[in-house]
Amino acid sequence: MKHMMICGTVILAVLAIACGDNQPEPNVDESSEGTAAALELVFVDSIGVELGDSNYVLGSIEASSHTLEGNILLLDRPACCVREYTIGGEFVRQYSRRGTGPGEVVNPLSMTRLTNGNIVILDMQTGGLHTFSPEGEWLGITADIVNEPILWISPAESNNYVGTHNTFDVMDEQLLVTAVVGKFASDSTEPTITYWENTFPFDFSDFTVLINESYFATVFTSDREGNVFLAQRDTEEYQITGFDVNGEIFVEFGLDIPMVEKSEQEIIEEAEFWNTRARNMGANGQLNYMPDPFRWKIHSMGIDDQHRLWVRRGTEDTPTLDVFDFDGNHLFTAEIPGITGYSGLLWEVHVDEEGILAWSLDPPDGYQKLYTMELADTVMVVEEQIQ
Repeated sequence: MKHMMICGTVILAVLAIACGDNQPEPNVDESSEGTAAALELVFVDSIGVELGDSNYVLGSIEASSHTLEGNILLLDRPACCVREYTIGGEFVRQYSRRGTGPGEVVNPLSMTRLTNGNIVILDMQTGGLHTFSPEGEWLGITADIVNEPILWISPAESNNYVGTHNTFDVMDEQLLVTAVVGKFASDSTEPTITYWENTFPFDFSDFTVLINESYFATVFTSDREGNVFLAQRDTEEYQITGFDVNGEIFVEFGLDIPMVEKSEQEIIEEAEFWNTRARNMGANGQLNYMPDPFRWKIHSMGIDDQHRLWVRRGTEDTPTLDVFDFDGNHLFTAEIPGITGYSGLLWEVHVDEEGILAWSLDPPDGYQKLYTMELADTVMVVEEQIQ
């Protein structure tokens, strides 16, 4: 789901648009059993209040990251801005605001901090990729992205980032969508490397096809050295492919975990949640998003400062992450205890080289908070048989 959190925004954006050979053998690890440490993620601090200072009243968190200094960045979609806070939760500055003037946005889809320090906010409705200096100065729209959206951006080396890109073409009176996951320079809309590509016919009466074949088809993450990990959002397989800075596959691995069927109530609530969320953001008409009857095995991914890949399982009510090294060895699992049931599926966990951030799409307190998290000091080692 890396990102199911922006489903409504994606649908809204689409509605607006509508109106190798000789390569070395990769290291493959398909082992499914072993001893793993079971660690707990603990809440350290939070940002967000129900009432009071507007710098701390959050509407809806759509993405998070960190600055070069380790400060926290979060994209508040309804407020049309990125807010920066110290690790202790002190407000520092705001990037952008609602509007159509220079540096302003009206429907921000994603955000990240590039390796060179600049912060980028993606808003198709105001022209594309807005770039800001670390001090908050608007540097302009560095890539014109209007009719062919780039979404779900993740930083790579230098000024590059990894994102999804959709193009729309008509052939024999049939609308075709081509979705790719690729690497982009911050001043271009053409990928320099393509990691995954899928072309399929699309009927505007069935947005479930578009979502499943494009926006929710893959999940990926990247580090600031240019390594990229990509997986299919699949209900049957848990498989991950790693690419180096040149786009060459260097590892493939997976786990054998059981499929998990959704309850009827879960399917109803999931469809209602996302369709309502899209309508609240301005999408017109009946969207009719129909969830898969089984849960995806992989929800999202991130990379920490120790070159470890964190993979969120989509099958677990309690937010649970498998942690691997870059050779595909399963090091340990980590979970957020005390959160379970359908509400547990609505938590997002962001991992990067500066730390772990988490938030709920359906906040238990009734208002949005961003939490900083750490691994607990006390580790309990258990025998974990992954079947």
